[in-house]
Amino acid sequence: MGNIHRNKQLPQLPAAQWDERLRQDLADYVNYRISGGYLRTIAKNTDAADSIIEPILDSAAVRAYRQAQHGGVITDVRQLEELPGFSPELLEQLASAVSGLDSGKLRALAPQTTGHNKVDPYVNGPQCLEMLLEEIRNAQRYIHLSVMLFFNDHSGNLIASELLHALQRGVEVRMLVNYTVTALGYGSNLEVGRFSEIAAVLEQAGARLKDTFHSCYAAAEWAVKREELKSQGVPESILFLQDKVQEDVKITGLNVIDHRKFMVIDGTTSIIGSLNIGDQYTFATPIRESATEQIDGRPLGIPSREEEWHDGCFRIQGEAARPLNEAFHARWLLLGGDHFEVEDPFYHPAANYEFGGEECTLFLSFPGNPVNLIQQYYLDLLTYAAEETIIVNPYLIDQAFWDRLGEVGPECSRHISICNPLEVNDHPTNKAAVRSNMYIPFCNGVSFYDYSFTERFSHWKITYDHRARAVFHGSYNINERSACHDFEMGMLVKSEPFADKVKRMIDYDLGVSRKIRDKHEFFKHPWLHPSTYLNKATQNYT
Repeated sequence: MGNIHRNKQLPQLPAAQWDERLRQDLADYVNYRISGGYLRTIAKNTDAADSIIEPILDSAAVRAYRQAQHGGVITDVRQLEELPGFSPELLEQLASAVSGLDSGKLRALAPQTTGHNKVDPYVNGPQCLEMLLEEIRNAQRYIHLSVMLFFNDHSGNLIASELLHALQRGVEVRMLVNYTVTALGYGSNLEVGRFSEIAAVLEQAGARLKDTFHSCYAAAEWAVKREELKSQGVPESILFLQDKVQEDVKITGLNVIDHRKFMVIDGTTSIIGSLNIGDQYTFATPIRESATEQIDGRPLGIPSREEEWHDGCFRIQGEAARPLNEAFHARWLLLGGDHFEVEDPFYHPAANYEFGGEECTLFLSFPGNPVNLIQQYYLDLLTYAAEETIIVNPYLIDQAFWDRLGEVGPECSRHISICNPLEVNDHPTNKAAVRSNMYIPFCNGVSFYDYSFTERFSHWKITYDHRARAVFHGSYNINERSACHDFEMGMLVKSEPFADKVKRMIDYDLGVSRKIRDKHEFFKHPWLHPSTYLNKATQNYT
C-alpha cells in the first residue's frame, strides 16, 4: 500500500539531521501507536504526530506487517520505511513532530531493544537456584532484585545467605519484595512466609528494601508525595507512571500487585523470568531427569515432588541490563527508596556489551497503562499466526485472549498450540475458563496440551514464535489482573539458535503432557455448566 497521506505543508526534519535520541523516539512512538497506545492523555503536543500517523493506522496492514516481518516489534528505525503506508517523506514529517515529545515518557511506555546479548535459558528449581547463587557470588558492585514472593524456606535462605555475603564484600543490595503476600506462605504453612525475618538481617547488614504491597497511595497522600519526589529531582517521566496507577486504583477499587520478577547485577548481567524465590520455584530436590534430553549440558525433566513447580528464567549478559535497571529505578524511587543515578558509571559501567547474538526487547506493563503492550503482543501473535506458535502459561483466564483466539480462523489456528496445567492448577477457575472457551478454537485446529498429565503444576510462562525465530518470557499471566491491574514484564528474545534451544525445552514439556484429542472435553455450550459462572463472576479480579 502506498503512502496516501503525504502533506508537503507539514514541517520536515531530514533524516541526515536525526540524532540517536530522535531515532529511538521515532521507533518508540511508532511501536506504541501501532499497538493501540495514545499519548494525548499523558503528554502535550501529540496532535501533529498523531495527525500524520493515524490515517495509516486505520488499516490493519501495519500491525500485520510488523508481526509477520519483525515478530511484533520494530527494533530499528530503518525498519519503519518498510511499513505499509510509510515513506522517507512521511518519516521526515513524523520526525519533526516527534522531536517535540517527551523522550523519557516514550521510553517508559514503549518496548526497549538492545542487541548483542548472550541469553541462557534455565528450567526447574535446581538449575535456576544454582545459577542464581552463582551470579550473586559473582557480584562486585550492586544487586537490584525485584520479586513478588521471597519465602523463608531452604532455598530462600540459601539466596539470602549469598546476599548477606555480597553485602559483606561491599556490594550494594536493593530489593523490592511483597512482604504481605509472602506472609501468606504456601501449603498452609505460614512459617515460610516470614520474609520480614530475612529482611531484618539483610537490612542490618546494609541492604535497602521496600515492601511492594504498598504500591499506591491515598489520593491526598500521593499529591503530597508527588511534590516531594519532584522537589528531590525525580523526573516527570517516572512520576506520570504513578499518576496512572493512582487513577486505576481510584476507578477499579482494586489493589495492585508488583508481579515482576527480575534481577540486575553490576549493570552487565540480568535475570528475568516467571519464578519467585522459594522452594516451590527454586527447589534443590533433584528433578526426574529425561534419559536423553539436555540443553547446554543441563537435563530436562519434571519436579520430583508434588509441591515443587515447573518454572524457569533467562540469564542475560549484555546491554539488556540497562532497561531492566531503569525499570527497577522507577519503581524504587516511586516507593520512596534512596536516590541513585541510573546512568552513573557505577550502575551502567563503560564496558564491552557485545556478549552474544541475541536481540532482546523488554516489554513493561503497569496498572492504568493506556495500552498493555504485553497483552497486545499476545493478541497479535494469535491474529497473525502463520507458522508454529506455542503458548505456555499457567492461567488462561483473560477474556480478550479467548475472544481473539475464537475469532482466528482455521488457517491461523492450525499453527497454534497451547500448553497449560488444566487439572493440576492452583487457580480455582482456570479449568472452567479453558473448558468454556476452547471448544471453537479446538474445532478450528488449535492444539491443547495438558501439563497435568505429569501430575505436576507448571508455572512457566513462555511463548515460541517460529516465524520470527523469537521467544517471549516473563511474569505475565494470561488473566485480567496481568492485563489490567498488575506490574508485569517480559523479554522478547530474537535469535534462531536461541529460539531452537528453547523450542526443544518446550517440546519436552509437550511430550510429557497429554494432547487433548476429543472436542467434547471442552464445553460447546458453556452456559449449561455451573462452573463457568464462577469464572465469569471472578475473572476481572483473580
